Amino acid sequence: MGPKVKFTREQIIDAAFEIAQTEGIDGITMRKIAEKMGSSVAPIYVNFKSVDKLNEALIEKVISISRQLLMEENTGNPFRDIGNASLRFAMEYSVIFRDLVLKSGKYMRDYDEKIMPALIEEMQKDPELKGFTVDDLKTILLKMRIFQLGLSMMAANSFLPKEYSKQDMRDILSSTADDVIMSAKRKGFYNEEKSDS
Repeated sequence: MGPKVKFTREQIIDAAFEIAQTEGIDGITMRKIAEKMGSSVAPIYVNFKSVDKLNEALIEKVISISRQLLMEENTGNPFRDIGNASLRFAMEYSVIFRDLVLKSGKYMRDYDEKIMPALIEEMQKDPELKGFTVDDLKTILLKMRIFQLGLSMMAANSFLPKEYSKQDMRDILSSTADDVIMSAKRKGFYNEEKSDS
C-alpha cells in the first residue's frame, strides 16, 4: 500500500472552484474533486465531511474573490466600485454568478450575510453618500443591486448588444448610480421639507 495522499483545505477548495466555474456549484461532488486531484475520495473527506461543508468553504472563497475585485476597483468612489466589481465577477465567473443568483437564494443568503456589512462600510466612505443613514444606504444599495443584477445577468448570458463593451456597461452602471443617488437625495430633501411644514 502506497503512502496516503494529503491535501490542504485550500487545494480542495481550489479544485472545487475550478469545477464550479464550468459545471456550477451543484456540479461539485467529492468524486469529481478526487478525480481532478488524482486521488481517492478519502483525502477529501478528511478535510470536509460533506459536500455541503465544502460548499460553505467555497462561498468563503467567492466572498474573498469579491472583496479582492472590490479592492482592485478602488477608484475613490466606493459605491461605483461595488457595482463595477460585481459586474466583473459576473463576467469573469459567469457560471458561479448564475448559480449564486438563480438557485433560489440557496447560496446567496450566506454570501449576503457575510458581504453586506462590508459593502455598507464601503458606502459610508463615499463622499457622495455623506449624510445618509445606514438604512438609507441599504435602500440605495438594494435599488442598485436590482439594476446591477439585471445588467450582470445580461452580461453573463451574452444578452447585451454585441457592440456593447465593458466600458459601456460601466458607463450605464455609473449613470444609474448617479440617478439612484440623486433620487435618494431629492427624497431626503422632500422629507425634510415636509417635516419643516
